[in-house]
Amino acid sequence: MMQAWESVLNTSGSQMPTLEYLLTPSPEELAQTHVLFLARHALDSSPERRAKYGYHVVYHAIMLETLRGLGFRVTPASEHEVLFGPLDFDFLYAIHSHAIFDGHELLAPAIAAYRGVPCLGASASSRAVSEDKVLAKQLAASLGLDVAKHRIMQPGEVSNDKFSLPGSWIVKPRGGIASDAIVKVENEADWRDALTTISDPRHGGREFIAEEFVPGLNLTVPIVEGFPPGSLAVFEERGRPGDNVLTNEAKRGLNSSYKSAPYDGPGAEEVSEATARLVAEMSPFDYARFDFRYDPDTRRAVFIEVNIACNMAPASAVYRSAALHGIKYEELVGHVLTHSLRRQRKRQR
Repeated sequence: MMQAWESVLNTSGSQMPTLEYLLTPSPEELAQTHVLFLARHALDSSPERRAKYGYHVVYHAIMLETLRGLGFRVTPASEHEVLFGPLDFDFLYAIHSHAIFDGHELLAPAIAAYRGVPCLGASASSRAVSEDKVLAKQLAASLGLDVAKHRIMQPGEVSNDKFSLPGSWIVKPRGGIASDAIVKVENEADWRDALTTISDPRHGGREFIAEEFVPGLNLTVPIVEGFPPGSLAVFEERGRPGDNVLTNEAKRGLNSSYKSAPYDGPGAEEVSEATARLVAEMSPFDYARFDFRYDPDTRRAVFIEVNIACNMAPASAVYRSAALHGIKYEELVGHVLTHSLRRQRKRQR
């Protein structure tokens, strides 16, 4: 695996064909695999829920329909409690990352491993790097990558209404997802708002980090295992006007500030090379997205985070990068599940 991903350093500028690498489930796999689909909105895609939570509701409904359309027997669930009952399933397709307790990304793969059920994505130990933004930065730094300067917000700092740091910062949950509860701070008044956000009871006492604000572009590198290294295009994600910060509201489709497009300009090669180093250390994980900020003025490519089993909706960078090769949505979902199922059953044998 290391050699395969190191080869991307010499091929990241090319877009190799991927259709010939597509995996499809066999008739036997379809007949013998009962899938538990665990997602926050798996049981309710009503208009009322869509109005409240946005595009994630649509995504989960599309994924459930797609899994069933592939021919799998699928049971949907929306609460983690299902993992503690009888697991009469052959594969756990868990994309329920919208939770506020520490370890929310680790729970499903850890229980699946304990009970011998193949699970989408990485092992619990690797998922810790995906959930914990501090651990992810430490891994990246150990590989010689540039990471955003950051610090964990200590309880004493949060309770001190006079606390502030010089410069521009992004304050966000240490284990947050979808840009939830992000606050940009540049002055003492902003720090008051940030500290109020951190102290909000709805965050359940989660730890927050202050991360250096890096000006420039949001570049994301989609990875789908089973496809050749470097075969999927880098995407640029455009955030709100002014600072180009990606917000939760925009990602959920509640405003129009979020846009994305394939990107092959300055910085694309650098973030592809950085991703190759991270993938070599973290694989296997089935599919993921590696996020960076790139400052064109300084040519600085800064690793921000990795998202395993991330959004793979039709509008996502993961799918749209695959679609550039003519891959249909149901084909990508079928490939990811089949790849995951086969690699884990092979390991079990």
